[in-house]
Amino acid sequence: MNLNAGKNWGYQPTLSRKIVRRICKFFIIFFRLNGRTKFSNEFIQMLDPRFTTNFDGRKLVFRTGNGRLLWRAKTLTTEEPLMNSWIKSVQSTDVVLDVGANVGVYTLPIAQKAKMVYACELDPLNVAILKENVVLNSLQDRVMIIPVACGESIAFVDIKFRALAYGDALQSIAGGDVLDSYLGKLPHSMKSLQMPLDGLFAATGATRPNKIKIDVDGNEETVLKGMSSLLATASEVYFEDSFTMACRNFMNSLNEMGYQEIEQYEIFSKDGKFRSLGFNRIFTKSS
Repeated sequence: MNLNAGKNWGYQPTLSRKIVRRICKFFIIFFRLNGRTKFSNEFIQMLDPRFTTNFDGRKLVFRTGNGRLLWRAKTLTTEEPLMNSWIKSVQSTDVVLDVGANVGVYTLPIAQKAKMVYACELDPLNVAILKENVVLNSLQDRVMIIPVACGESIAFVDIKFRALAYGDALQSIAGGDVLDSYLGKLPHSMKSLQMPLDGLFAATGATRPNKIKIDVDGNEETVLKGMSSLLATASEVYFEDSFTMACRNFMNSLNEMGYQEIEQYEIFSKDGKFRSLGFNRIFTKSS
């Protein structure tokens, strides 16, 4: 059951953005920058769009190239205040599991402080940008990318994607809550590999995380079924609550494991109507 139906998650371009896109399209057509000629391919290849910012006194570089990627990089320090304070609390001895890493906007500042970050991301397009961001910031030794859908079993599962776009979110693993959202160009479904995180960490002997971030857009229940052991041995969880039944059940499970909520921050829509979309929440438990 989706308790947040009709909220229309996701980005919808404004009139000014549509005008900018039309102008760009004119230049692309006029100068034949459509990838069909040797010149246009070399021109595109030479483009190197990046955005440099600072977080907690440290420099960060992000690959851009579309409006969504630029927005994610530019709003690092303003979009989620609770996340920012949580990252600042990370210690050099912490091992962090980031479930729903997207392109690494929060993975990178966490990795600059933590001992190790495991970054889980199911969209191959996002994984490509995530890897590039890791290398651009020389964090290869502190970030382990897990490029699979996190779920209850090893299987090939259907995943619904909103678009064929770098930096997109709100993908839905079969059986999860589908958050109402705007669809972009080329929405589609395809089979992808799913793995339970408990089994993955047990099989590889990887160091278990003591802090876990979970932002999985309606896929909370299947993710929970595959990582209950990791949650049981961790001490802190940062969780995005989207007002769905899956989120409610996930938080109930955290309470049963001994977690207690210590802080929250309300999430609002970005369309200027200030509709509540959920909460970012921090849960901790005694060791």
